[in-house]
Amino acid sequence: MQLIRRLYLLVLALVVPAFLLLSYLEAEPLWYGLFLGFDLLIIFVLHWALKPLLQEIEALNLHAQNLQDGSFNVDANRHLLRELKPLAEVLQQMSAQLRQERATLYQRELLLDTVLQSSPSAMVLTDQSGRVLMSNPAARVLLHQGRKFEGLLFSELTAELPELALAIESGQQGLLHLGEPASIWHLSVSFFSLNQKSHQLYLLKPMTREIHREEVKAWKKLLRVIGHELNNTLAPLSSLAYSGQLVATELQHKQLQQIFQTISERQQHLNQFLQSYIQFAKLPTPALAPVHWARLINQLQDQYEFELEGDLPQRIWLADSLQLSQLLLNVLKNAHESGSDPQLIKLSFTELPDQLLVHIQDAGGGMTSEALAHAMVPFYTSKENGSGIGLTLCRDIAEAHGGSLSLQNQGAGLLVSLILPATVPASGAGNSVTEQA
Repeated sequence: MQLIRRLYLLVLALVVPAFLLLSYLEAEPLWYGLFLGFDLLIIFVLHWALKPLLQEIEALNLHAQNLQDGSFNVDANRHLLRELKPLAEVLQQMSAQLRQERATLYQRELLLDTVLQSSPSAMVLTDQSGRVLMSNPAARVLLHQGRKFEGLLFSELTAELPELALAIESGQQGLLHLGEPASIWHLSVSFFSLNQKSHQLYLLKPMTREIHREEVKAWKKLLRVIGHELNNTLAPLSSLAYSGQLVATELQHKQLQQIFQTISERQQHLNQFLQSYIQFAKLPTPALAPVHWARLINQLQDQYEFELEGDLPQRIWLADSLQLSQLLLNVLKNAHESGSDPQLIKLSFTELPDQLLVHIQDAGGGMTSEALAHAMVPFYTSKENGSGIGLTLCRDIAEAHGGSLSLQNQGAGLLVSLILPATVPASGAGNSVTEQA
């Protein structure tokens, strides 16, 4: 538009001196008319010739405004473009590149948000004054009972977790015990600048499961070494006790015969005790196959009395039936030994899209806080004749299936919760969980 105006002003600048010259020469009025008509003709032709260029400029201006407004999907009208077509192509390339970059940025933001929302690690971002700017669901569950706390001071939230507050105040990073005694977290703090302002990112990673797994590995390694040495001792001891019994029988020495019989019985007891520990130390990889739930429940009820609440699972779930049976038998055995009325021991199933929940509830009074915290630590037991590997073996079986086992006092007794994930069949058939025919 400014170019058109400048051309009109140029024509006008030529007309005025021409009129003054004609007036000075006292030209005929006819010359005035011809000159004025010629000037109007020039202006008309100039306007007609520049109209397409004006339309192209307006189209490119509109395209540039769309880019400025962040609308990268609207290009200039190609039917109007002729002289300025190279410039329009450059703008179109710029639009396409911006569209691609925005799409890539959107996908990255979506991926980052998905990771943050689904991460088991608790993440909290604060500004330079310690006020919370962002948190993920894991942080809300850990620090604020699942509720959002953006805008609050982080120090107010950590006040209920003294060990965390002390670690942050002293700048100490590493392992912490938060919440329950068995809950172990790793704290790391990062400092960075964002928009020329300092920020802090607090990351709390749950480490309980990893540490327990390493503990179990260490115990298993120790058991294999001890078991090997004891087996080397028990085998000849059993043979010597048997030979001694035969000699005592021949000599008709009842006291000596009783001594060798006692040695043989204690050797057998020690061997059985040792084999139970070796079984824990050498748990095989689960042989996954569809579980026949009705048969499994009947086998369990042949061993221990309990009540089945609700229906059996209706979908096909893959597990090692022998290991799963051992796990449930151990839990039911503990429920009966707790003193619970057998009729109050309940077993139930809950099917979720990607998980199977198995709950066993008793009415035996539950466990003390100390026993609950150490219940699945190898060799820890509160029973007089317990081995301390029953629940540890149960947890090992659950984790070998990719699931988990947890204990909590609920109602009049203890609630044991087993989570088994849906597993893709070996045939590779579509869904994680396949409907039964």
